[in-house]
Amino acid sequence: MSNFLQHKPFCLASSSPRRHMLLKKFGLKFDYQSPNIDETPHKNEDAKNFVRRMSSKKASEVQKSFPKLPHDVIILAGDTIVFFDDNIIGKPENGEHAYSILEQLSGNTHQVFSGFSILNKDSSEEITDVICTEVRFQKLDAEMIEWYVNSGEPFGKAGAYSIQGLGTILVESISGSYNNVVGFPIEKIIPHLTANAWISFAGKINMEVSS
Repeated sequence: MSNFLQHKPFCLASSSPRRHMLLKKFGLKFDYQSPNIDETPHKNEDAKNFVRRMSSKKASEVQKSFPKLPHDVIILAGDTIVFFDDNIIGKPENGEHAYSILEQLSGNTHQVFSGFSILNKDSSEEITDVICTEVRFQKLDAEMIEWYVNSGEPFGKAGAYSIQGLGTILVESISGSYNNVVGFPIEKIIPHLTANAWISFAGKINMEVSS
């Protein structure tokens, strides 16, 4: 595996297994902390501004609440929501709520917004951006929705589904970043890390070809 050379310690402001997976995929080493913040949208706050505010707030809360982190740590934070019919759709509260969400999304196109923030604890400089992906669901019948809710996978997931899990069969098509729907647009984050020399590309091209 071709890993990056890592020049700064990282802390992920999330306990999400999906975000952990995306960082580990590239061999990045990191600690993680789960910030405790109020995730209630402001009145009339649009989806893009909401995820931008949440990711920034998560990063700054980790910076403030965990003073024992290395002074030069780079804090990575993210927030993902599903947006449909002018409503922010969060995580389902129970099975009935999950069923209702999936019923709404069935046969329709929704948007997935992810905000990400990269905060340099040493300088307090912050990079924050928002990525949007459009996802179209297949027309789901009652039997499929009930099966998926009973799998338990919708719980703890914005929009009540996991595109990288069993929920992959609910999706007809996507337009934009797949990783964004997973919960962390890593292909947008890595360039910021390399541009600031917090990581660098490792290894020379192997010119030998085995027969």
